Amino acid sequence: MLRRLGAGKLDDGVAAVALAAVLAGTIGTAAQLGPDELSPMAAASWRSLLGAVGLLAVSTLRRQAPWRYRLPVRWVVLGGLGSAVTQLAFFVAADRTGVAVATLAAIGAAPLAAGLLDWMAAGQRPSRYWLGGVAVALAGVILLAGGAMRMVGSGVALAVLAGCGIPCQGFAAQKLMMDRPPLTAMATVVGGGTMVLFPAALMETGSALGSTAAMATVVYLGLITLTLGHTLFGLGLKRLRLGTVVVVGLLEPAVAATLAMVVLTEPVTTAQLGGICLVLAGVAIAAVDPTARPGKPRQGHTGSPPSPFPLSQERGNGNFS
Repeated sequence: MLRRLGAGKLDDGVAAVALAAVLAGTIGTAAQLGPDELSPMAAASWRSLLGAVGLLAVSTLRRQAPWRYRLPVRWVVLGGLGSAVTQLAFFVAADRTGVAVATLAAIGAAPLAAGLLDWMAAGQRPSRYWLGGVAVALAGVILLAGGAMRMVGSGVALAVLAGCGIPCQGFAAQKLMMDRPPLTAMATVVGGGTMVLFPAALMETGSALGSTAAMATVVYLGLITLTLGHTLFGLGLKRLRLGTVVVVGLLEPAVAATLAMVVLTEPVTTAQLGGICLVLAGVAIAAVDPTARPGKPRQGHTGSPPSPFPLSQERGNGNFS
């Protein structure tokens, strides 16, 4: 009976993270399918605003509102800046160079940035598995960019910047989770990003709310991909090891690339397909470190995921509340 209950929790956790990853994979395509008047700045700022409102509402209903806990300025600022940079840079990158290229470039950059952050903040030297995985992922990004029929250098650079913002969110959320639930930490980090992007949201009100199509797009991006996605992610974090969560999260770039090619009819080449496979393989190698003991991730690991959702450990023990 206990085995069945444990298996049920595991299955629920996998399903929750998988659905969150699928929702994240639709972000770029949803933005591109939105009306022409919906600018990348409007999509990013209003997604952040509506998503933060949704997370605050959910956390308040669960009596886990951020204002019930202390707000360390440095972690709120770091997480907020990471969230804001990731949101804005990714939407602009997807608009310039395409959803598939932007997604994979961000995914390829995130593990490298996470490893460097681990090294600087916790003195945790990257393992040979991590270095090998990052090398494979970067080779995939180079192959992807070189084989893409639509590749803009500034777009790729912005996508890399977006990827660097992901572990900043994860590191800040990890610190916040030392004394609060994951949902509260996520709401705090996203809320901090919203404060940064709030002036942009005000300036882009006409673009975001100017038509029914634009409003529907930002509502989907904010409440579905961000609020619901983060809530599902929190459920998964309670039931799964960090390495398992990261591997399941690899669905996100696969979904994003597939939608870009099928729905947006972005051109695909053999080199692009090869690059996608290399990035997915590289992130899997870098994320799942076989030198770490099962259920006990490396101390100080930022837990950065291959998506705009921060993965963070609580008290370094691999359990999530």
